[in-house]
Amino acid sequence: MKICVVGLGYIGLPTAAILAKAGFEVYGYDVNDLTISSIRNAKTTIEEPGFEDLLTEALSSKRLHVGNSIERSEVYIVAVSTSLDPRSKKADLGPLTKAVRDIASVLTEGDLVIIESTVPPGTTTGLIKPILDAKKKRYFLAFCPERVLPGNLVHEMVNNNRIIGGIDEESTKKAKAIYHKFCKGQLIETDALTAELAKLFENTYRTVNIALANEIALLAEGLGGDVWDAIDLANSHPRVYIHQPGPGVGGYCLTKDPYFLIEGFRDSKIIREALRINSKMPEHVVKTVREALSAVKKDIKGSKIAILGVAYKGNVADPRESQGYCIYSLLKKFTDDVVLQDPYVKEYMDIRPVKVVNEAIKGADVVILVTEHDDYKKIDWESMHKKLGKDPVLIDTRNLIKVRPKGYILIRLGHGRKARR
Repeated sequence: MKICVVGLGYIGLPTAAILAKAGFEVYGYDVNDLTISSIRNAKTTIEEPGFEDLLTEALSSKRLHVGNSIERSEVYIVAVSTSLDPRSKKADLGPLTKAVRDIASVLTEGDLVIIESTVPPGTTTGLIKPILDAKKKRYFLAFCPERVLPGNLVHEMVNNNRIIGGIDEESTKKAKAIYHKFCKGQLIETDALTAELAKLFENTYRTVNIALANEIALLAEGLGGDVWDAIDLANSHPRVYIHQPGPGVGGYCLTKDPYFLIEGFRDSKIIREALRINSKMPEHVVKTVREALSAVKKDIKGSKIAILGVAYKGNVADPRESQGYCIYSLLKKFTDDVVLQDPYVKEYMDIRPVKVVNEAIKGADVVILVTEHDDYKKIDWESMHKKLGKDPVLIDTRNLIKVRPKGYILIRLGHGRKARR
């Protein structure tokens, strides 16, 4: 059986390689010539444990081929990115629509089309199905969302439970048979709309929970309490699980999927407020910086600020929707001397982060811990003290520093007790 994977990005390429390893003849299609060239040389920007070996094995087996034009297959899996329009806050379904039209151009009787791209509710039957219907051929269609955690992608693609949502029972069964060949997790059958909703519910739940954590962190600051201790105690209840607060929400999914869910639903209140709360956290961090500098009688215009963390989460190289970069951009309005540092991220937007912590913090008046990299947990701040400016301020947005190092003013997000030198 031949499978064509459309879109060879962060999800599509690993999917193609896993299918090839499972014994399928796989053709990967992407419109980006540079992407195709890089894959053929077994070079990609995907940095995931086990992926390089997986790709090399798939290419050397001759079961994985890639190209920049659609190729006739029996099964088509669409894994193109669906981004969020920054102005309208609606899904940009242009790449998905093109992908489906490309498939329609070679569609034959009995083909199966599987959509893995995250979409607003109703997209499978409301947008994709009519394009395929126009071909006047019998086909099968299912929505089967990806479920992966950056930093553990290959393992989770194989081991996680998968939702299989067809437009009819036969479509569901045929799609399930494909995933059964490589997926060790439970394959859960449903309809296309329910599968679309489930995918969006998963990420919206996390976004809303983080917003709750962020709001109670601000509340704890105002009351003079410690949100981290309070959350730990609350989570000792068997039916409570509050997430961790932080400097905002980053990554590709949590920042856009809730918007897909509420698209066209004006009555949504909780989700919209959660998005607003999370989006304001970088501003709160910047406000904290300014207040801290004012307290030690320093002008922010002449101060050096070092931001530790560009990746949106710890121990990965994924900087998409980076909270660190957002804080950087806000601080640049007040001072030119702002430095970004990250041990994993090579480049983001127009910045090449400094790789070595010592270089980044040299002469800094303020150091902001933004990402929970293990590297930052191991820093000996007392030995670093001489590298910083006078009365250095440490702002910890991730609760990484448990004990205030000597010589610093330590301010922790969600910790309202007065910072001490």
